[in-house]
Amino acid sequence: MLFHRWEYSVVADEVRIIQPDGCRDLILISRPGKPDAIRTTDWDNQPQVVHLQAGTMMVGYRLSPGTTIAPTIQANEELNSDTLEDMIESEAKRSSEIFELIETLARSNATVEQVARQSGRTARTLQRQFRDLALPSPDFWRLLGRARRSAKALPCRVSLAEIAYEYGYSDQAHMTREYVRWFGSSPSRLRQNKGSIVDINQPGLGNWPSEGSSELGDLF
Repeated sequence: MLFHRWEYSVVADEVRIIQPDGCRDLILISRPGKPDAIRTTDWDNQPQVVHLQAGTMMVGYRLSPGTTIAPTIQANEELNSDTLEDMIESEAKRSSEIFELIETLARSNATVEQVARQSGRTARTLQRQFRDLALPSPDFWRLLGRARRSAKALPCRVSLAEIAYEYGYSDQAHMTREYVRWFGSSPSRLRQNKGSIVDINQPGLGNWPSEGSSELGDLF
């Protein structure tokens, strides 16, 4: 599945923190008194603070991890939700091989070298392949994927030390450093923030569905 379509209406002015998810989104934004605009998000490596104006309407297309976007999509200022969806399906590019490599990096505790060897490559070849496709490095997908997977375990009644061990961190302090890097928050603080946990559980790196489609109305 190439993308998830989502919609969001801003009732009152708000500030949201968007957590890294390993995906790029194309978003059609309608704001009171302003022309419609298209925004393209990036593969974030830290939380993004977004200020939203009351009355704003957004229709977004979250692309599967590793999907690249044709410049013609980003440059077209006359797209609507119907034509944008058609253009994504015809011009966005995703290699099934690269997608599977990304999923393997994100879903396991294997090193880049181990994943490369399993795929019949060297680590250097794998890194070059990602670089040639203008994708973040293999370590980006591996480390963000592990952080996202382990964060889903935070609501469980187990200690942070146990979670760190289960997901391949050297110790709890190592996990804390990685959380601060990716999520801007320690595991203990993130554990108390149910909204952030909901965001991390949205379809993205490490939990991209293989079939079907869903409306992500509570994406933010």
